[in-house]
Amino acid sequence: MEILNNSKVKMSIIIILTVFGVYIGLEYVLPLFAPFILAYLVASGLLPFVKFLNRKTRLPKLLGGILSLSLLGALAGMGLFYLCDILIKQFVALLKNFPIYLAILSGYLDGFCKGCDKFFGIKLGTVQNFIYTNFDGVLVIIKNKIMPVITTRSINLLIGIAGFVGILLIMIVSILLLIKDEDKYKSGIRSSAYYNEIHLVTSKLSGMGVAYLKTQGIMMILISIVSTAAMLLIGNKYALLVGIGIGVVDAFPILGSGLILIPWTVISLFQQDFLTAAVLLTAYVSCQVLRQTVEPKLLGNSIGIKPVYTMMAMYAGLKIFGIPGFILGPVGLVIIITVVKEAQNRLS
Repeated sequence: MEILNNSKVKMSIIIILTVFGVYIGLEYVLPLFAPFILAYLVASGLLPFVKFLNRKTRLPKLLGGILSLSLLGALAGMGLFYLCDILIKQFVALLKNFPIYLAILSGYLDGFCKGCDKFFGIKLGTVQNFIYTNFDGVLVIIKNKIMPVITTRSINLLIGIAGFVGILLIMIVSILLLIKDEDKYKSGIRSSAYYNEIHLVTSKLSGMGVAYLKTQGIMMILISIVSTAAMLLIGNKYALLVGIGIGVVDAFPILGSGLILIPWTVISLFQQDFLTAAVLLTAYVSCQVLRQTVEPKLLGNSIGIKPVYTMMAMYAGLKIFGIPGFILGPVGLVIIITVVKEAQNRLS
């Protein structure tokens, strides 16, 4: 009985120390090593191609790394340029048509105000005058308080961009060094006294990372299909494009499909287009059901953790670490479970 109690005490201490260590590691240590972890992941992804070039053409690993990294940078740059080009063109078109949209919005606003006047049984024009009167005050607030903050943030943004460029250069050099001396780093790590313990955790984390990306890909496809079907039902000319766009937006934790579907539903209700509103609302509910049921099941089964624990880890991660917590929460849970299980095996 005493031995059992001692084992329980030891396990309790191990769990507390593990949870505390994971929190310290994710909160304070991870930001210091994040660029080098990303560099390692990129280097690992490029190594098969570098080794292929080395075998076929005897090209040194450093030159192969430079070549593969250049190709990756070129592809990423082309994709970013193409995306920015589309966004700029659409933004210019929006500015050109802005007076038209403003007039349409003004018409909707006037109709909304008249509807409110009738609903509350007050004099026509009361709500409209209230909104327009307060709108002038909003403009003053924007001019005197918000604009100076935006200016300050713009300066901070420029400083942040400069810092990002510096970090990017460090990452590039780290990637090339990791590729060049890959064998030396591997032998050095494997000779470490803590290699087995570290490898146990990192193998679990790498499996979880693949599972997470796979899950998000499946969810994006499912939500894009649901959204595209909804667009086809309401006769939207850009059903596929809009459906895929909603699927991409839904992948962002804070945004979600509701960023597009909820306002669209409200506007359709004000236009008395109840069929469109019903289809859009059904699509939104379907997306939420998929996100809340299928995602935890896929991710939980892939990493060997029950879905409810995955959801709890995501929620706790969001509360502790903010938006990155959606990833860091499950990562921390995997580390804790792996370490505790290994400790249990050793104590038994």
